[in-house]
Amino acid sequence: MAEQLADKMERLLAACQRVNDERMDLRRQASALTEENRQLRDVIEQSHARLQELAGQLRRLEEQAADTEREE
Repeated sequence: MAEQLADKMERLLAACQRVNDERMDLRRQASALTEENRQLRDVIEQSHARLQELAGQLRRLEEQAADTEREE
């Protein structure tokens, strides 16, 4: 009986260790995904700012072209 109990306890401890290892792996994955998300947000913000700059340049060029057309 004591041997069966000891065996069950060892299996339970091994299962707890596996669950804990998996939990730690999931935490590492979550941390890595959080960092990747932050980096992607930075890229999106930079891209958005650049697109706004380009749109402004395009508007100015279109205005210049329209002004040139009117002068001719």
